[in-house]
Amino acid sequence: MKIIKISALWCPSCLIMNDVIDDVVNEKNIELIKYDFDLDANIVEKYNVGNILPVLILLNDKDEEIKRIVGEHSKKEIFEFIEG
Repeated sequence: MKIIKISALWCPSCLIMNDVIDDVVNEKNIELIKYDFDLDANIVEKYNVGNILPVLILLNDKDEEIKRIVGEHSKKEIFEFIEG
C-alpha cells in the first residue's frame, strides 16, 4: 500500500498537515510519495486534483486508487482513512 500526497508550499493546510501525515505513514510503515501542486502538473492532472489541498490518495499494490481524502484532518481521521 502507498499514499500519494499532493500539496503546495503556499498552502496553510498543507503545512499544518505535513507532520501529521509523516507521523501516520511512519507508524503504519506505508510508502509516502510526495508531489507539489505547482511543480507536478502532470500528476495533478492525472489524479484530477482540485483546488483544495492537501490531497491524500491511497493506492493498492497495483498502484490503483482506492480512495482519497482532501483537506485538513486529525491524526485519528488519517488512520481511519488508511485502515477503513
